Amino acid sequence: MRWDDIRIAALGTCLPAPVSAREAMEQGRYPADEFEENQLLSALESNDMSAVDMAVAAGRQAMARSGRRSEDIALVLHAAMYHQGEDFWTPASYVQRHTVAGTAPAVHVDHASNGGMAALELGASWLSGRSDAEAALLTTGDRYALPGFDRWYSDSGQVFADGATAMVLSRGSGFARLLASNSTSDPELEDAYRDVERGFTLVPHPTDGPLDLRGRKRRYMKRVGSEFVVERLVTGLLANTERTLAEAETSMDAITRVVVPNVGRELLEWEFLAPYKIDVDRTVWDWGRRTCHIGGGDQFAGLTYLLESGQLRPGDQVLVVGVGIGFSWTTAVVQVDDVPDWSGPDAGTLRVLGAG
Repeated sequence: MRWDDIRIAALGTCLPAPVSAREAMEQGRYPADEFEENQLLSALESNDMSAVDMAVAAGRQAMARSGRRSEDIALVLHAAMYHQGEDFWTPASYVQRHTVAGTAPAVHVDHASNGGMAALELGASWLSGRSDAEAALLTTGDRYALPGFDRWYSDSGQVFADGATAMVLSRGSGFARLLASNSTSDPELEDAYRDVERGFTLVPHPTDGPLDLRGRKRRYMKRVGSEFVVERLVTGLLANTERTLAEAETSMDAITRVVVPNVGRELLEWEFLAPYKIDVDRTVWDWGRRTCHIGGGDQFAGLTYLLESGQLRPGDQVLVVGVGIGFSWTTAVVQVDDVPDWSGPDAGTLRVLGAG
């Protein structure tokens, strides 16, 4: 979809301090072979702040940077993929209450690692379809903690990190334009993360130990074969990306930077670098390997990093790539018109007080 007047007014993040991947490996908490293969250096870990409270902090930062009033927000979308601190509850309403309040609809987006990007396209659609809607607040937030989730071992190919992000989408004003975005899916891959052998359960997470996603994936790969998975993931990614680039009237050669999910090096190579035919330096992986995978927030955080580190200039185009289990893809092309006054090396990411 090509967007005519959808802009990014501001971004915000709330990120805990990093903990060492090497130390986790030396303590036996992170498999040594994956430490070598993934080449990840650290993961963000919150000791005392919930996922939704981090999302509130990120949302407040984005609103303060945006120049928008709380009453301008016509929609609140909160994306998350893991426990938000309470069962049978509406975390999006909590985020809304403690950021902008008001009576706008607040909706929880449960779209796994593609949640933030899915919220981006949903927010853009909402603003485009309603003449009286001026802005939308999008947030992400997750915390992966024991005993339910082991960030170093529950999954393979990536390490999960705590943190939250926010974006204020706006009509008419903002430092960057959303030129185009697209969302697609391939439900033939939905059982890659479903425990087919165990079947459906009556209660959440009924086992004694943390989630074993790597076991589910291993059994799935044994059933279908790696070639089937790789072919469908690469095909789905490229089809989605090519459409977005065409609608943005640009090409990969014109893209300044590419923001992809914060995954391990081997997964990065075959899922993104090889299909896109780009070098790792065009991505933000050197930052991502120190951050690790914050669920649906990698993309908003990656954009924030590029701005706060002074790596974007007016006219730069950024391809932002979201991929989530299911499987789903959302890609977007963002063009920087002005470097916002809150960006640059002195801006500083909001850190979680007291975090690890």
